[in-house]
Amino acid sequence: MAEKKWVHESGKEFDCTALHGKYCTINMVGQDVGYARVGIVSSGPQYLLFQFRGKRGLAAKAFIKDITEVRMTERKLKKETELIVEDWDDEVNPFCYFVGERCDIHMHQTRMFEATPGFFGAKLLYVDSQNQLIRIKENSKQFNVSISMICGIMQSVY
Repeated sequence: MAEKKWVHESGKEFDCTALHGKYCTINMVGQDVGYARVGIVSSGPQYLLFQFRGKRGLAAKAFIKDITEVRMTERKLKKETELIVEDWDDEVNPFCYFVGERCDIHMHQTRMFEATPGFFGAKLLYVDSQNQLIRIKENSKQFNVSISMICGIMQSVY
């Protein structure tokens, strides 16, 4: 049986509700990082919430090229953490789920060999929804990061 693949057409709404509760590989546009074998737990108009080995992550739909459903045997599924599908809350900025957490923040890359593809093990301090910024702390330095340039964020293993 062939794997199912959902392709995101640029400029069109990307409905991911059929993927909730399934393990998938998320491929991003261009040189952006992707996410392999993650469980999709929720999605909203702009973002997709996933989990990987007990850690949560968020991918911006604007930067998703395609999503491929991963077929796993029962034996492999038993080794994975159980997926808990959640309802999407439009009232809450999805980055607020990561406040106070150490995260790997993947930035959209505009050039092939970008100097900084993101921030790793950075602590998310707060979210400024009005100005579309997040404040992070990495290596004892603080940075304001534009939400529109973030293609993905995931709780860090650090």
